[in-house]
Order: sequence, then C-alpha cells, then structure tokens
Amino acid sequence: MAKAYQLTRDPVFYLMAVLFALFTTGLSAFLGQLRFMPISQTIVLSLFMALALRRRDLRAALSVVALWLVTTMLVLIVLTLLAPTQVERAFADGFLHRAAFSEWYFTGSPLPASFTAAPFAKTLEIAGITVGSLLTGGVVGVWSLVRLANLTAFSAGHLLGVLESPLWIFVALPIWSLLQLVGATGLVALCAEPMLVDRFAFRQWLQRRRRELAIFGALYAIGLIAEAVLPAFWHFHGIFTMN
Repeated sequence: MAKAYQLTRDPVFYLMAVLFALFTTGLSAFLGQLRFMPISQTIVLSLFMALALRRRDLRAALSVVALWLVTTMLVLIVLTLLAPTQVERAFADGFLHRAAFSEWYFTGSPLPASFTAAPFAKTLEIAGITVGSLLTGGVVGVWSLVRLANLTAFSAGHLLGVLESPLWIFVALPIWSLLQLVGATGLVALCAEPMLVDRFAFRQWLQRRRRELAIFGALYAIGLIAEAVLPAFWHFHGIFTMN
C-alpha cells in the first residue's frame, strides 16, 4: 500500500524554500531594495512556515525556517563582501551602520543595533518575536526574525571585508547573534501555533509546548544577556597582529 504524500517530507519543499530565499534576498540586496527585501522575505517565509505548521509538523517548520535563514545569511555575507556599497542601500542607514560596526570592533564603542545602542528598537524586536507571533500566526515574528538575520549577515560581511580573511567568520558572527537567531527561530514557530494549529487554545498549547518554549526562550535570553556583556571583550584582531 502506497504511503500518503506528505509535503513536509518532500525534498522539493525545502528546495523551493532555498530558491525563494535566494531570489527574495539576492536580487533585492543587489538592487538595494530597502523595503522590498524584508517584505518579500516575510511573506514567503511565513507561507512556508505556515504550510508546515498547519500539518502539525513543528520539526519541518523549524527546519525550513533555519534553512531559509542560513541561505539568506550566506547570500548577504557574500554580496556584502563583493559589493558593499550596493548592499548597504538595502538597509536603513547602511553606510552609517557599517561605520558604527567597525568603530565598535576597533575602538570599543557601543555595539550598533544592540539594547545599549537602540533599546526601543530591540524592545520592539522582542515583542514582535513573541507577542507579535502569537497575534498574527507568526507573520510579525518572521518580520522581526528576517530583519535580525539580515542585519547580522550584513554586519558580518562588512567585518570580514575589513579583516580581509574568511577565517574571521567566527568573530564576524558573534555568539550572541547566533544564540538570538536560534532562540528566535524556535519562538516564532512555536508562538505561531496557537493561531495556525490550536485555534487560540493557549492553555493546551502551553501545556504541550512548555519544554520547547523554555529551551528556545532560554537560548534567546542568553543571547540578549551575552549581547550586553561580551561586546566589550569581543576584540581579537590585535591578538593576532601583534609582533
């Protein structure tokens, strides 16, 4: 007896996610599309995530979001290395952000886009990932998530270009950003479930997902704490350039 077809078990589902990630990110970034890039990313990624969640397949939802983020970040890092002045147009105050990121790394000034430098924007990001996802089936959360991933990749690509070696990737992608991205990915997918799967049955959802919420929430919180503590010590360039 033939097995029933399952969309989230089909490799084509994930291949299409990669192709859409390449298109919405690569073309938009190269053309310097400030608004179109995050909007198109949000619409398409929300659709892929919803398709998985509607089939009650949280693992597939997490997988497709993670695959999307890895693809978009790789694309943005490479494009920023190759055409930084072009890509910076796809970000609000992209030139100033690049300058501020270099200033943080080399002179110890406040880390741009962090809670210290932009508390209101960071608070909105946290609210979007959690409350926004609950109220919109993940759409607002995906918006916050893709913007976080885009800015992280843009910053990493710029710093790699300044340091002139891909071996600095683990410095350019700091641990607090990775923790926040992993935690936010889980929180967005989990918080989208009440609207997409459980019909706003929050009590049952909390009982069923208590463990997963604790894990991803802890990762996100640790990332925020690390972002407040570690940037002052995240300067390794001089260590390897001393005689």
